[in-house]
Amino acid sequence: MKGSNKLKKVNDFAVILNLLSGARDKNSEIYVWKLISDKKHLSQVRIESIRKARKDFAIVPCDGSERNLMDIIGASKSVDIYVPEYCLLFRTAIRSSDPPFRYYLEIPEFVAQLERRKNLRLVIENPSDLKISFTKKIDNPRPLSQYFHKDCYDVSVGGFSFYISKMETKFFNDNNSIDVVIKIDNVSLKAKAQIITKAEIEPDEFNGLSYKVWRIGCMFTEIDHLVRKSIEKFIFERIKEDQYVINE
Repeated sequence: MKGSNKLKKVNDFAVILNLLSGARDKNSEIYVWKLISDKKHLSQVRIESIRKARKDFAIVPCDGSERNLMDIIGASKSVDIYVPEYCLLFRTAIRSSDPPFRYYLEIPEFVAQLERRKNLRLVIENPSDLKISFTKKIDNPRPLSQYFHKDCYDVSVGGFSFYISKMETKFFNDNNSIDVVIKIDNVSLKAKAQIITKAEIEPDEFNGLSYKVWRIGCMFTEIDHLVRKSIEKFIFERIKEDQYVINE
């Protein structure tokens, strides 16, 4: 389902300044990233100060990110910024540096912002990117358990969804919890989730399905910091390519 992770363009200087100021005041997580020799480099930073008159702001690396930030900045003229809390992406020029680790970046003329929602959600266009597995049991009409290994349809730090066949629907008639293993980039992460929705989906020209399926929606009930951060990073890695489209 192409186009489900849409970006909107914001070019109001006052709005952009307010977003950056909010990120500074809240000490929000901010990531600087760049493709170097076809390899993705990522560093966590924070906004230290904003100079409205000069239309720039200063970033400094978070603890342990100093070397990564130096490698990214290097001799570059610009970098890409991602602010998860505001679903915000933008490219900005590097103006100057104040050794050893303070960098002044230009307040951009425009930014890209994803549709606001409680949790940043990604519709997964390449199902092999993220898989979930779990065992589900039923008692009626007779005790039975089945192991499921599924591609995710979408994911956020709040939950995920996937498709099942008609034969599998008998396992999904309740709101029971499941112990789920999430596999991202060959790393397996564990969490607990609750099945909250089951919807019948008919094939049409938009969803690319060839037969009727049921979409199962799950909400995370127990998710630790590592799993949350891994999902956030996975979503960021997939949506950031859209920034190039809005920069054209």
